[in-house]
Amino acid sequence: MIRRVLILVCGLVLAPFSVMTPFSALAVSPVDGGLDDLIGLSAELVRDTVYPETEAIYILRVESRADIHFSRVNPPQAQGVNVRRGSQDHEYYFVGNDEFRVSTYRFFISAEQVGAITLEGASLTHVAINENGTRRRVRNRATPVTLDSRPKPESYQGYWLPSEQVTLEQHWSTKASALQVGDSITRTLTLYIQGRNIDSFPELVVDYPEGMNVYSEQPKFDATDGGMTMTLRQVIVPRSEGLFEIPSLAIPWFDTSSNTIAVASLKGLALNILPNELQTLALHDLQPEELNGTYWRYATIAVVLLWLITLLHLYQLRKRLKEQERAAIEGKKQGECKLQAALEQGHHQAIVGAWGNAEPSVKKECGQLMDAYFAAFYSRTVSDGEPERTAVLKHLKARRAVKEKTADFAPIAP
Repeated sequence: MIRRVLILVCGLVLAPFSVMTPFSALAVSPVDGGLDDLIGLSAELVRDTVYPETEAIYILRVESRADIHFSRVNPPQAQGVNVRRGSQDHEYYFVGNDEFRVSTYRFFISAEQVGAITLEGASLTHVAINENGTRRRVRNRATPVTLDSRPKPESYQGYWLPSEQVTLEQHWSTKASALQVGDSITRTLTLYIQGRNIDSFPELVVDYPEGMNVYSEQPKFDATDGGMTMTLRQVIVPRSEGLFEIPSLAIPWFDTSSNTIAVASLKGLALNILPNELQTLALHDLQPEELNGTYWRYATIAVVLLWLITLLHLYQLRKRLKEQERAAIEGKKQGECKLQAALEQGHHQAIVGAWGNAEPSVKKECGQLMDAYFAAFYSRTVSDGEPERTAVLKHLKARRAVKEKTADFAPIAP
């Protein structure tokens, strides 16, 4: 027996520093006056302060001979707390020919009441064999620790979000600050919260200005680095011209590592929305030449020449207007054809580009139908906007058929 005691004591003293972590609360439980079952226990709280919806990590370390097997490890207990088991790991080392073990058990503790809570130390049970071969049950318990449970700070406003780390980032699809009516810009928001699950994530709400349609995709969640990341993609389509300010976004959260209130924020964006219209030709007044009041004959000739020149300019101007009108009509037809072709092929990006370059008359007639298509395509439900796309395509075909019929029966100009 003396030899076993010396070996265990030497193991506890001479073990490597990486294995022999200093105990914060040491409890040695001799049984029946003997030292045959000497077991070292330590219990500590990684953070002894908890708030609503937060957990403290309780760590139990057990150092003993490797031939001692524990039949049960009981978690710490106290009234008004919830305890759930975490991970466990074991390390081994030798002192001569004798093997020793260091076991680490982790528990997560949350409090249901406010104030100082004394936790009964975690305990473990094993069966020991006496010198005469008989068995007895041995239970060792770590010393108690105190948990400080605090309420939510009164100065905290908004959605309660306690965590050790919260980051908020954004990405814009373009760096341009000037867009045209009907163009689209995509805003991607990324929110990371450490130690939180999907159900406890806040909703990202941005009050966009009037005159802009916003289509939000379903948020995506990914587990990374001990936390959860939510990615939200929003497509913004301006419907009117002017200066718009997309507001900033701020999320308050409570830093449990420093017990302080923090804010994760993003900057807004100023946009200049320009009209998307065809530029009309500006007609300048023709200035007559200065008449010479002395020589009436030359004045009469000058008037006649000016009249002829005016007729010539009017003829050339009418010819240019006809050509521009014909080019505008061809451009409108091509724009309608591009939009119709994109809708027939079902390529969403092509539809967005063709709709941004569509004529004002087409946007006026098909605006509500296209809004319904975009809303269905970017809705939270699983939909690709197929019925809405078909409705727009059907309207464009009917519009084109009416125009072709009208052109066929147009009156003949004399």
